[in-house]
Formats: sequence, structure tokens, C-alpha cells
Amino acid sequence: MGGYAYKITRDYGFAPNPFGEYCSLACCKPNIRKQAAVGDLIIGTGAKSNDLLYHLIFMMRVTEKLTFQEYWEDKRFAYKKPVLNGSRKQVHGDNIYHMVNGVWCQLDSHHSRLRGEVNEGNLKQDLRGEYILLSNSFVYLGDQNIEVPQKYRELCPGIKHRDRIIIRNPELAEEFFQYVVRSYGFGIVGDPVNWAEYD
Repeated sequence: MGGYAYKITRDYGFAPNPFGEYCSLACCKPNIRKQAAVGDLIIGTGAKSNDLLYHLIFMMRVTEKLTFQEYWEDKRFAYKKPVLNGSRKQVHGDNIYHMVNGVWCQLDSHHSRLRGEVNEGNLKQDLRGEYILLSNSFVYLGDQNIEVPQKYRELCPGIKHRDRIIIRNPELAEEFFQYVVRSYGFGIVGDPVNWAEYD
């Protein structure tokens, strides 16, 4: 059991999408989504660009891994299909890809263009990851993010890292996860960082 850590430069509740019983990572970070396994820990921290370098935004243990079509067809995740005239949670739904007659379709969503036009760049990047990572064992801090204690900094990508790292110390990662769970409990603690733009 290992894991991955990556920098989050934009946090709208879309990637990751922490709403409902499950935290999902369905878009962006294709290499992590393709390679991660059930049981792995995923750590999302801020970046220099949003003044949140070494700040924990979310952490999850992968408890399930589905293909895009499986995610689309699974009734448990129908609530993660975007509703653009709905609440902020609904607007940022990440269940946006499905196949029709052998062609991948992208719903009007946070990853499409204005007026619902397909964003080919996002479609190609998202589908390259092949899988959706799901967790019902997660802590999402969002705008209540915390600075990662020095003891656990090696688990986080720093200035010299482009955007992600492989966790090389799974025992330390597990200790950090348990520390965060003890401190905040499972589930959602704060709103997405970038929701402040809507206020």
C-alpha cells in the first residue's frame, strides 16, 4: 500500500468532489487515477500559486476504483452528475463522461466550454486517466485547510516538484492520515477554497 500526493491549484469542489457519502477524483490528475490502487492514500495540498503550499486540502484512502462508464451507470453516483441551475455542489458534479454509440460524450459542466461545448483538451486529459478514484474514508478541509506539520512535509510536493509525487513512506502517510482523522473526523470540514470567488 502506497499512495500519491499532488498540488491543488484550483479547488471548486470538482476535483476532488467531496460531496455526498463519497469523495471522488474523476477528472484531472490522469496519471494518479490510472496508477492508484484500492488502499492507497491520496493527499491533496495547495500550491505556491494560491499561497497554500504545504497546506492540506484533502486526504482520502481509495476504497473503490471504477471506469468512467461504470461510474456513469452506477445509481449511487447519479447525484454527482452536474445540475448547472442547481446548488454549488450540484454545479460542480464530476460524473460527466459516458459513451454513446462508441463515442465519449462530455456533459455541460465545470470542464466543458461556455454554452456546453465540449472542451477537447479536458476530455482527452480526463479520459487518459481511465478510472475514477472513490473513497468513503476521507477528510476534506477545503478553506479550513491546515499547514502540514514539519514531521509530515516529506509527504507533500514542494516548490521543486512539478505537481505530484509518489509517497515513499507509507507508514508515515498512514500516521498522518490517522492524525488528521483524529483531529477533524471523516467527511467535509470546510467549503472549497475557490468558492470564495462567488461571494
